Amino acid sequence: MKNVILRTNAVPVYAFLSFINGQHRQEGVSRRGKILDCGAGGPVPPLALFQRHGFEAWGIDTSDEQLDKARRFSEQWGMDLHLRTGDMRCIPFEDETFDYVYEHYSMCHLSKRDTALAISQMYRVLKRRGLGFLGVISVDSWPKSAFGQERAPGEYSGEEGEDESALHSMFGDEEADELVSAWEIISKEKQIRYLRKAANEVSLEAWMELYKEAETGFSQETWRARYATRGGSFQYAHLYFYLRKAR
Repeated sequence: MKNVILRTNAVPVYAFLSFINGQHRQEGVSRRGKILDCGAGGPVPPLALFQRHGFEAWGIDTSDEQLDKARRFSEQWGMDLHLRTGDMRCIPFEDETFDYVYEHYSMCHLSKRDTALAISQMYRVLKRRGLGFLGVISVDSWPKSAFGQERAPGEYSGEEGEDESALHSMFGDEEADELVSAWEIISKEKQIRYLRKAANEVSLEAWMELYKEAETGFSQETWRARYATRGGSFQYAHLYFYLRKAR
């Protein structure tokens, strides 16, 4: 079952579990407690990982279709996942309900304003000294045109799967820090994944069209010459925060 979860790119969720265990060892705590996944739907819900490790697992998602997929998975594996329809911008639980809260590649589809709102909601439903995990797309991602048209500063709308107007918001480092200013930041890390397959599929003509996005000071001739080594230029960067509710 753990191998199945890994196939859905749940590595960041494994990292949060490891982080929780590390904090417990430092504090001499053995309890698990109650955890909330904001964006818990899908055919292989990472929330199942926490249920298997003894947590009381709760999840919300705006899509009933995705929640149904998660329920079928939990039934197949005999898991007790508490799933309900809900929006992370208005989490349907009382203040200080959970010991842990996280999101996994869900919040990146919100506007910047709604991202801040979702984070404040995650803070609200977390118990004092509870732990949280969340991430945002970094402005270090490139090319940004791969995310579509910039509709507002740092907000891009474009095709993703069957969605022709998927929204992605990007944040600078200081801008991201401001989002979690109410929290105690225990750790943060930026992960960069090089998109070599996408780079290899780009023609020289398309590469030259990307020149205006390069912002490197290269001449067009130098940019053309860099086509042969373009694999290191295409990248997806995500900034992750490991947090504690300070008050």
